[in-house]
Amino acid sequence: MGALLATAAMTMTPSLALAQAKAAAFPGGPVTLIVPYAAGGLTDNLARALGQRLTEKWGQPVVVDNRAGGGTVIGTAAAARAPADGHTLLVTSFGFTTNQFMVRNLPYKQSALEPLALISVAPSILFVHPSVPANNIPELVNYMKSSPTPLTIASSGNGSSPHIAAELFASMVGTPITHVPYRGNGPGINDLLGGQVQAMFDSKASLSYVKAGRLKALGVATLQKSSQAPDLTPIAQAGVPALSKFATGSWFGVLVPEGTPREIQNRLYTDIRSILETKSMQEAIDRSGTEPALMTQAEFAAYLKAEGEKWGPVIREKNIRPD
Repeated sequence: MGALLATAAMTMTPSLALAQAKAAAFPGGPVTLIVPYAAGGLTDNLARALGQRLTEKWGQPVVVDNRAGGGTVIGTAAAARAPADGHTLLVTSFGFTTNQFMVRNLPYKQSALEPLALISVAPSILFVHPSVPANNIPELVNYMKSSPTPLTIASSGNGSSPHIAAELFASMVGTPITHVPYRGNGPGINDLLGGQVQAMFDSKASLSYVKAGRLKALGVATLQKSSQAPDLTPIAQAGVPALSKFATGSWFGVLVPEGTPREIQNRLYTDIRSILETKSMQEAIDRSGTEPALMTQAEFAAYLKAEGEKWGPVIREKNIRPD
């Protein structure tokens, strides 16, 4: 028996040594970051900030490839079909979690991409027009329950994170809403400013309108205080028991094709993590309006699993479909 084990160890050692040598030599050429969104957006900006620093670290070009369309399905499918050698990564966001519930006949399996590293998160803030007679979450809920017409809540599109956040909020407080989808955050915020709609979940970027007195911010959708909006009360702590677990927002992270060798994944994670811990990258994340959220690879995988378990029932109950 001992001889057999010794023989097995000897036969495995060259393979292990080869794998470790490949990881040490990685990357052996250009690396592509597929972004399933248009250039200039938040996910794209974060990918480019990360890619620039990976280029400097590796001495190899790291190219951002924008594959927008299909509600992120086109770019995600391209990444899922890529060789599992670490030279093609997917930098994506919220839609990766929700498309499995919203899109029929996805051209890829959810398991075809493995979570690698979380870059940052962006908690949502609930904004309302000044005409809404509420200055905090309890007052808003009371208004929603007493108003003869449902609150009109804008979003950046059917199936977007602001849309699903609004549906979750309404479901938890047991009050209907009228959802008004737009083609992006900008048009939705413009109509909120004009009073055509009454509320919208958005990022901290719209806090400038609060300072100008054009909107009211009633709370941030986190369980604890947010560094991105330290003056706002977390909706979960606002005093409405039904909302005690309300937390929503976007996440931004890196995934790799299924089957990418573990040694390569470890090398990728270590290098990306080291960049995420630098001051320059954290400043880039802060400028994006998001906040760093360092996790191990296992923690990131568990986080995405929990996101799916949270959003799946809401999407099915409300029969949410993307634009």
